[in-house]
Amino acid sequence: MLSRVADSLYWMARYIERGEHTARLVAVKLESMVEQSREDADAAWHRVVEALSGEEFAPKAHDAYVITQGLAFNRVNPSSLVASLRFARDNARQVREQLSTEVWEHLNKLYLRLSPVTAEAVWGHHPARIFREALEDFHTLEGVVYSTLSHNEGWYFIQLGRHIERAQLVSRLLDLHFRSLPGVAAPKYFDWLVLLKFCSAFEPYSRAYTAQIRPEKIAEFLVFDGEFPHSVRFAVDRVVDSLGKVAAAAPPARRAVVERLAGRLKATVDFGQIDDLMGGGIVPFLADITRQCEQIHESVHLAYISYGAETVL
Repeated sequence: MLSRVADSLYWMARYIERGEHTARLVAVKLESMVEQSREDADAAWHRVVEALSGEEFAPKAHDAYVITQGLAFNRVNPSSLVASLRFARDNARQVREQLSTEVWEHLNKLYLRLSPVTAEAVWGHHPARIFREALEDFHTLEGVVYSTLSHNEGWYFIQLGRHIERAQLVSRLLDLHFRSLPGVAAPKYFDWLVLLKFCSAFEPYSRAYTAQIRPEKIAEFLVFDGEFPHSVRFAVDRVVDSLGKVAAAAPPARRAVVERLAGRLKATVDFGQIDDLMGGGIVPFLADITRQCEQIHESVHLAYISYGAETVL
């Protein structure tokens, strides 16, 4: 596979995952506002902004309208929902011949539907609805990718991009709930329940742990559960599996670094224990997960995307 094709498929998947994550967090946060005091809602919005936007483009006002506009519809913010969709579409356009008509049409339709929307246009009545509808479209797109593309090397680059992005996004979200943020109230019972909904995890968590909302159990489920699709461990397992299916013909020397880093990350989540982390070690543990994901991303780029011609001679 050409490196430019692999690169576009990988980034298309990362931006789609980022857009879906943004739509879900904004939808859940808007829906939960009516059940929180002003102070608690401001603290929760602060964590959402920190999770979804870099410091340069983070909305400064503690106002749901301004934050929604900034996180979802700000065309200048590279992490916004519409920007993520634009980047995903641009990468898909580069490899249009590698995608099915259904994948291209669903992605294109989702982008064209959301790109002209503003917060002002949806704010008058049930603003969360536009994000719930977007989530349905994202889920449809995921199904279309699964069912209409051959599960070949390109498909595994898509899986690699999606799950390395997911592992980082979930780790970042958990970190913001366990870390003490200056001037921000600590999460309360309702915030932990909302965290589960941020990750589509409330019902699966309740089936595993009944309805007991306990931070250590939530962390255990979202980090170490190997069967839930939005857990860190599930995402890491898909990353390792995908790396075993791409660039099979690459020289062993180029594969070695990537495989070593992926194996180290898998061992971290396979053998981690929540009881060992709840004494104060969970924040550095989550930071280490994020750092290892970044190292894998960089090594994949060096080994399979931007390697020099001299390495294959």
